[in-house]
Amino acid sequence: PVRLTRARLRTDGDLAQSADQALGKNTADLGELIGSVAGAEAAEQFEQLWFGHVTDLFNYARGVADKDDAVQVEASQRLDDYTIELSQFLETATNKAVSASDLEAELRRHVEHLLQQVDAYAEGDYDRAFALERAGYAHMFEVGKVLAAGILTAGGEELPADFDDPASELQSQLGMLLGEHAELAVDAMRSGFSNSPDFPAAGAALDENTRQITGMIESVFGADSASSFQNLWADHIDSFVVYTQALAMDDAALEDAATKGLEEFNTNFAKFLSTATEGRLAAPALADGFVMHEDLLFEQINAYAERDYSTAHEVSFGAYKHMFELAAQAATAIGDTVAARSPKGGAQTGADGTPAITRP
Repeated sequence: PVRLTRARLRTDGDLAQSADQALGKNTADLGELIGSVAGAEAAEQFEQLWFGHVTDLFNYARGVADKDDAVQVEASQRLDDYTIELSQFLETATNKAVSASDLEAELRRHVEHLLQQVDAYAEGDYDRAFALERAGYAHMFEVGKVLAAGILTAGGEELPADFDDPASELQSQLGMLLGEHAELAVDAMRSGFSNSPDFPAAGAALDENTRQITGMIESVFGADSASSFQNLWADHIDSFVVYTQALAMDDAALEDAATKGLEEFNTNFAKFLSTATEGRLAAPALADGFVMHEDLLFEQINAYAERDYSTAHEVSFGAYKHMFELAAQAATAIGDTVAARSPKGGAQTGADGTPAITRP
């Protein structure tokens, strides 16, 4: 919805239409999950409600762009109705495994994030718009976890034993941040190519994402490793920016420089993670994973430059999903590394029985 509403604010009809199509596919995917528990009729009802709120968000952005207060008010009122209707529907669909009152509050928060980022973007307050985008993104992971538990319970299944364990939480948090990295990289590359005024804010949001990932690295591997990670990751992002500049200027030499920069990053970053995890993340396989990440981001910006927005959206979604595959590999290796370094037996624990874990 963020890209859909911003495309409408920029009066880019083709981009808005392709974003709308991408959201339609996302809605169908969500409907399939609901249908697996509540049946085809419930899936159809869910899709109508869910896509209805996408339409209302678009209309709100249209009202803001056209300075039409009546359209904005109507869209806001319809979104209020949506939060009530969808929360009640999901309570019924999950046999009350999900509380309508609790979910309604979360859906209102979701809508507020999206409406407020529209307002901020329209006012040219791009830093706030991206901050709200990031807050809304993280919030939907919280909502998704609640709904996942409800869907599993409603389907007669017990929650997996590892649903809330530290390893699963690490993988979820790492996936969320790496997925956001891919999404913000897409935003920054497209803004850079179009020379959009929101480019500095997109870059700042990407930097903040990097700081959060760096914080996770430091919590596991210590400050020195975190510093090495941050420097490598920043070079990785810079190469994407350079590639985008090269594409905008049709500068083959600059494009080659960006490609070589990423090749160097792949080698150095793979070695860094392999060393940090004591070989549990194999360097060649990891390098190949990041080559795929880069290829997908290149492919989406190339399609965007050619105004093939449908392909750009499809490929960017592939880039997003791919980061969760990398997160799963990394989380497993990190967890195993920490476990291997943890003390074994009473002699290696502190006086109070607390493990005396030493960072590398």
